[in-house]
Amino acid sequence: MSFIDGLSTGLDTTAIIDALLAVERIPADRLLARRARSQEASSQLASIRTSVTNLRNAAADLRLSSGWQRLSGTSSSESVAVNATSGGFTGAITFRVDALASSHVQYANTVVESLDTNIGEGGTLAQTVATINGNADLNFVAVAIQTGDGYRVQIAAKDGGADSQIELNTTLLDGLGGFTTLTEGSDARITFDGLNPYSITSSTNSFADIMPGVNVTVSEVSTTPITVGVERDFEQIADSIGALVDQFNEIKSTMAAATRVDPSLTTQAPLAFNTNVRRSEQGLVRAFVDPVAASALSAPSLVGVSLQRDGTLVFDRDKFIDNATNDLDGLTRMFTAPAEDGAEAGVLDRLVAAAEQASDYGTGLLSTAEDTEKARIEAFSAQIDAFEGRFERKEISLRKLYANLEVAIGNLNSQSNWLAGQLGSLSN
Repeated sequence: MSFIDGLSTGLDTTAIIDALLAVERIPADRLLARRARSQEASSQLASIRTSVTNLRNAAADLRLSSGWQRLSGTSSSESVAVNATSGGFTGAITFRVDALASSHVQYANTVVESLDTNIGEGGTLAQTVATINGNADLNFVAVAIQTGDGYRVQIAAKDGGADSQIELNTTLLDGLGGFTTLTEGSDARITFDGLNPYSITSSTNSFADIMPGVNVTVSEVSTTPITVGVERDFEQIADSIGALVDQFNEIKSTMAAATRVDPSLTTQAPLAFNTNVRRSEQGLVRAFVDPVAASALSAPSLVGVSLQRDGTLVFDRDKFIDNATNDLDGLTRMFTAPAEDGAEAGVLDRLVAAAEQASDYGTGLLSTAEDTEKARIEAFSAQIDAFEGRFERKEISLRKLYANLEVAIGNLNSQSNWLAGQLGSLSN
């Protein structure tokens, strides 16, 4: 219904209706604010839960025995590389490098004038070499070598070692006049000297698991003995524990910001009074700092993991490495001991359990809190939708009411003018 404001009444009808509707909308604005708060709370809970899950996965990986058997390798020669991953043995070995591994190599008897020379069914020399190298079924690769008088094709077995052979099971090279052997395949060989020396061989220049978890790669023959040493890599273990502490501190900071309480009670963080978040935080803290009866070292604080006054953790790397050097077994049990005979589990088992209690989908503290917020969001959305329907009907009703008022006042004004005219005619 359209009308002109104040045509009969002189009132600013639109302003009056807008003011009345603004009062009517106050409950909806409150619902919108509460829904927005729940949406932010749900988002923060999801983010915290993901971070706690990542912490749980890192702790679970580290508690495996391989995480505490990390090795570092050293070599007395740059021609011998050592790759030490993990294993139960440390120590040193000394050997000579007698030979390097090589592949069976042959060369064509015919020299070809140019790469564009047609040599048979494979097309040009360049095309033939490309075809051979692209054929996975052949056990050799090819290369064209410039000799000064032209190009000679050289082929080498894909596999090295004494057993490597070339199978010329292709007709692509028939136009090259046959092949001559350049080198026979041979194994790499290292020798351990002593009263009764012995040697070991490899079809490649790498000797895998020469000690458990230790690989050695040779690159030069050497008559001088080379010593390879393997020792515990406490630096890597310290890095892993330090990374866990950093992850926890980041989670702690996020939780603290999300649950901060405003003493004035005017504005509050979305999770200010969420007990599930606080319980999750407390569980993670206790996992890190509670005593471990299974270890002679007694408490994490004695090996470098301490709780600060603000609730965050501090990691003393030097103290940790000192304990690892002096009592690796005690330190390992401090972090990896399982819960048995009623004794406290190690830090990592407790951390995994606390993280799962907090973040497990559907049953964890953070997950159930997130589900609660999602239910609130749905409830608020339903209330807001219902309100909008009522609000629309209220607006129509008010506009109709004021439109009818204008019509009624207009009719009364018309009647008043008519009566005034009649009275004026009577007096005349």
